[in-house]
Amino acid sequence: MHFQPDLNPNLNAITSCDENAIKVNNIPFASSIWVTPEGAVQTLTAHSIADLTGELFEAVSKATPEVVLIGTGVRQHFLHPVLLAPLTQARIGVECMSSDAACRTYNVLMSEGRRVLALILLPN
Repeated sequence: MHFQPDLNPNLNAITSCDENAIKVNNIPFASSIWVTPEGAVQTLTAHSIADLTGELFEAVSKATPEVVLIGTGVRQHFLHPVLLAPLTQARIGVECMSSDAACRTYNVLMSEGRRVLALILLPN
């Protein structure tokens, strides 16, 4: 799925997402990532929700987003609340959805100037 953003070129926009790669500002990433509107894109070794850890979410909470979008792959999966405790304790909103939906939602929230962080899982 390809996206046509009409966004500030200085921000990190997700320009496409499929099962093989995620493009941020047309730069392809062949692994799972976390991305915020500004700053470097972080690559992850996680490929499924089973690979996600509390330590990862502690690191995510330190980025102080308003909301974290978790793209769980082709299908939507929900994470156990204990795993998300670092985010909920920091009063950070969390939404789990398919990866393509998370990418689209990230672009919308980013374009509104929100402090959003997308964690997108790729299954490879």
